[in-house]
Amino acid sequence: MFRAFIILVILIFGFTGELFAQIDSVKFEGLTRTKESYLRSLITCKEGLEVDSIILQKDVDFLKNLNLFFDVNGYIKETEFGANVVFEIHEATYLYPVIWMSGFKDQLKVILGVNHINFLGRAQEIGFTYQYYDRHSFYLFWKANRHSNKFTGHEFALEKYSTIEPLYFEDTVSYFDFDNYSVLLGGHYWITPYLKAGLGGKYMYENYAQRDEAFPLAGDSFKFNKYQIHTGFTFNNVRTTYERQQGINAAVYGEYIHTENYPMASFLKFISKITYYREFYKRGNIALRGQFGVSTNNDSPFAPFVLDGILNVRGIGNRVERGTAELILNAEYRCTFLRHKWFSFQSVLFADYGALREPGKKFDTFFDNGETNLFLGGGLRFNLNVWYKTSLRVDYSFNPTNTSLHGVTFGIGQFF
Repeated sequence: MFRAFIILVILIFGFTGELFAQIDSVKFEGLTRTKESYLRSLITCKEGLEVDSIILQKDVDFLKNLNLFFDVNGYIKETEFGANVVFEIHEATYLYPVIWMSGFKDQLKVILGVNHINFLGRAQEIGFTYQYYDRHSFYLFWKANRHSNKFTGHEFALEKYSTIEPLYFEDTVSYFDFDNYSVLLGGHYWITPYLKAGLGGKYMYENYAQRDEAFPLAGDSFKFNKYQIHTGFTFNNVRTTYERQQGINAAVYGEYIHTENYPMASFLKFISKITYYREFYKRGNIALRGQFGVSTNNDSPFAPFVLDGILNVRGIGNRVERGTAELILNAEYRCTFLRHKWFSFQSVLFADYGALREPGKKFDTFFDNGETNLFLGGGLRFNLNVWYKTSLRVDYSFNPTNTSLHGVTFGIGQFF
């Protein structure tokens, strides 16, 4: 009787996460492109250690957080001499075309390219994109979110970014052909499995060439050489399973930009952002995002923050405002009303809000804008289960205090 009691106690504690056996082997099922050695270097479960179901679940969550797989499951298979730990992985398609579009009214932003999100089978990203947003741009990048040592990563990028930018000179708006050429190099260190600290630098050459005759400009353009240093902390514990997300992503970011020969275009900028996802019953998904930013309050047309219908407030228009501080709030409720092996459909209700501090003004003028920058709306998402995190997005939004401000925006990829 006593012996049976002891066996029962061992079984109970084994299934509630206590240590109960030694790991004979760790196996990965479903891998086709990801290097098994890379995943082994990241997980906590190792051969020879004792098995703990709580630690196994943490490894499963960690693998989901790599943003490589559609789904990950883990289980313990007891053997005569110990236990086997098995990770079942549903891999995504990693080399895929980049097709991103978003727009409203007569504005269209298109990004085309190719991206490999699991380069060398080690969760590295490498790719090239072309962008049309009023004008032509390109972006070449190579990123490693996590090296095999589990703690470090790097980022390298070359970019030419060109648009038509409105600059605000007191009561006058003038439009410029804007070109920015840059090279970026950065690295980061993982303090915990979900928290990393980063540091990097960038050199930029900028040129603003006036397109209109809103006011006479001394010379034909503004030309700047800029040097940027940036740092920040990012906490990312978001688990993605097909179209659904659960968890928190938060970031604190700071940068200093020095502009040669034009001190008013030099500034210090600070941004804090948090995004929260929660699954709601079997088909619902709540998504919330808040962002606050502040910079040196130079009374300059080159203020770093903008309100833009493609970037932060759907329906508001094309870079309608610039400022030296920002408050952005976004909320969505997504409901999966049709799910198939290869795709799913979601309906979405959303609200977007944005406010800026005008250059040179005080914080108490933050909400002085006569127009309430609140937009409400709804939309549809068509999610593909072939390519990772790929969805077609269509949204209709309107301003409840001025219903003449409304429109349709579209894009590829969730808004946030």
